Amino acid sequence: MLRQVLHRGLGTSFSRLGHFVASHPVFFASAPVLISILLGASFSRYQVEESVEHLLAPAHSLAKIERSLVNSLFPVNRSKHRLYSDLQTPGRYGRVIITSFRKANMLDQHHTDLILKVTANPVDGPGGQNTAK
Repeated sequence: MLRQVLHRGLGTSFSRLGHFVASHPVFFASAPVLISILLGASFSRYQVEESVEHLLAPAHSLAKIERSLVNSLFPVNRSKHRLYSDLQTPGRYGRVIITSFRKANMLDQHHTDLILKVTANPVDGPGGQNTAK
């Protein structure tokens, strides 16, 4: 009995809804298109932010200040005029040039051992303990 009442009520209501939609075809055909265009046009103003630092760090955080300092002191060379053989992984690298005070040969065993000893020692810095490589 309950099933018959529900079936009759739902059938009647959907029949009326179908009649209403069929009697106003222009509205029900154009309204979804217009709503889709309006909602889609609002996405054109959004810009995708891929920088994790920009998304997670506060505006005046120490990380952003340090990043701008590192970018100003150690710029990444992304020149298009470099040879393919000169390419390396992107990042910031520091180079150390070691010379002899007495113009001695830097490739002998004594100097090589000194260089390896210096690069193996950890260095205490503001960012913690680092090992020079």
